[in-house]
Amino acid sequence: MSVLIVDDDEDIRDLLSLILRLEGHEVQLAVDGVDALARLSSHRPSVILLDMMMPRLDGEGFLKELRNNPQLADIPVVLISGHQAARQKAAELGVAGCLVKPIELTDLLSTLNRIGG
Repeated sequence: MSVLIVDDDEDIRDLLSLILRLEGHEVQLAVDGVDALARLSSHRPSVILLDMMMPRLDGEGFLKELRNNPQLADIPVVLISGHQAARQKAAELGVAGCLVKPIELTDLLSTLNRIGG
């Protein structure tokens, strides 16, 4: 599975990337929504792990741009956030899943398995 990790926290990007690569996934990294949109012009991931709080273009703004693009709108998105209210926000936004930081390894892998089939 190809995963795009969009998070402004370098440590979180690196840790998630390491774990997912060890599990056999292909991983792309983006530092914010603007960077992620640029990467999507040349690479279509199977799933996007999306932080909500980022500079330049936050998670909600990125999601709006993604959904306005017919070629990208169907990519499953999993929100990642440090706020407990993220689960409610994820339900409101209609995303494929939500992981609350600190992310449990079992939650991460089971969420990706559920989405990837």
